[in-house]
Amino acid sequence: MIATSDCVELPSGVSLTSDRLADTVRGCSWPLNDSGSFILRRAGSPLDAVARELAEAHDLPPDVARFDVLRFIWTLNSLALVNIVPSGHRLRRLADWLGLTLRLAPTGALPTPITRRRRLDTGSMVRGVVSTLRASGFRVLAIATASTLVLLPPTMIVGGPGRVGALAVGLGVGTAIGVGLHEAGHAAMLRGVPSALVVRGRRTFLLHAPLAPARRSLVAVSGPAAAVAAGMALVLLGAAHAEPSVVVLGLPLAAHSLSLTVLGGDGRAACGI
Repeated sequence: MIATSDCVELPSGVSLTSDRLADTVRGCSWPLNDSGSFILRRAGSPLDAVARELAEAHDLPPDVARFDVLRFIWTLNSLALVNIVPSGHRLRRLADWLGLTLRLAPTGALPTPITRRRRLDTGSMVRGVVSTLRASGFRVLAIATASTLVLLPPTMIVGGPGRVGALAVGLGVGTAIGVGLHEAGHAAMLRGVPSALVVRGRRTFLLHAPLAPARRSLVAVSGPAAAVAAGMALVLLGAAHAEPSVVVLGLPLAAHSLSLTVLGGDGRAACGI
């Protein structure tokens, strides 16, 4: 959800010239008309102020200018070409989101999520892994918290932690760690390739420059392989020491093996499908 009081910024790797928007990560550029250049040159200003300036410059009705600005920014954000810089308090934004969700409930739809793109340092294998884990840190924490709350029985929340609670925490934390390790595994094989981490709703993925087929397959396989290797190590460790919580911690990571088949996007990419 984008508010007119929000601002936008060009993420690392995206640059603006007089009439084109270029993305070094994708290795592509797109032409811009006068209105598009006008809007993007004012990145950092509230969108309502940009809309007023656009209306004055092009003699447009204010409502039309506001709609054009929001639609243009929404399209670019969905393509991970601009980041939204939110304004206002987080609680207020949460209340606005809940209000929109309730209004959309009769249609069975949810508010379209905002895309966030973060720069990755792929100068070396280690830097790629570290920058990916750092960029996905908040996401991993959020998934761990949400997964644990969903899995933890209400009685455990009220009555305090127990054996069942420990298993639920293990599943939740394992699910979150799997996301971070999966993307870090991809990044480890992207040394020297311009890349970015993209978060969009429930999805977390890496955006990178075009690769040769063999290397693309290697990058695709390395993500789930890293999570599976860590998961199997935890399962074996837990089994050897009779620690069910450690075994449960490794199970969600081991489940990333499904991504190595054609059921997952990585498996299809590795097979060139």
